[in-house]
Amino acid sequence: MEENLHIIPQNSIKDKIMKSKLQFVIIFLGILSSCFGIWKMLKTETMILSPWFLVLLFLPILLFISFLLGYFLKIILKSEWNTLTFTSVFVIIICSIFYASQYRPTNKVVIPKNFSGEVKLFVSNEKGNDFKINNFGVGYIDKETFDKGFYPKIIKENNDITDQVKLYSKGSWVTTEKTDYSFEYLTFIIPPKKEHNKDVGELLKVNAIDITRLPKK
Repeated sequence: MEENLHIIPQNSIKDKIMKSKLQFVIIFLGILSSCFGIWKMLKTETMILSPWFLVLLFLPILLFISFLLGYFLKIILKSEWNTLTFTSVFVIIICSIFYASQYRPTNKVVIPKNFSGEVKLFVSNEKGNDFKINNFGVGYIDKETFDKGFYPKIIKENNDITDQVKLYSKGSWVTTEKTDYSFEYLTFIIPPKKEHNKDVGELLKVNAIDITRLPKK
């Protein structure tokens, strides 16, 4: 009695092993990209929301979108690769775009040598920013940059202290005195934090703010 032996070509086995290894590498890179993306989000200073909130909000969205795109790409290509591999490809792409956006050319805010405490960047009537801070912690930011939001590189004594700077927030000054000017500003703290920082009224009294550079109401 003769038996029909089905012999699998050795090249076919090698191809399957190679494809399996490649899928493993792609999935590993996808996980690595996700972890790196989470780390970058946690280091991102935010105006209002906690970085952890951003992670909990955007991570499920990232995974869901990547899964859908990966699933449909697998169907379109009629690939034998599993959906997780294609999902990982899109995770890598999206995280790479996010990483690149974090390292786009940034604005530099130059802090005076002995300054610490609160910095106020007042919205100006000019096109362009003036991020050279005076000895009272005052600088100027244009309306477009203020509205879009930005995370500058903070330089003090030629050192990058961006990671030390916390508490970015927006504010405005309201006074009972009659004024023709608008006092909107972006503020953040240069360590060490002072117990008392001059408010806008005090800054005006010492002529720390050039009101001719501010927009009128």
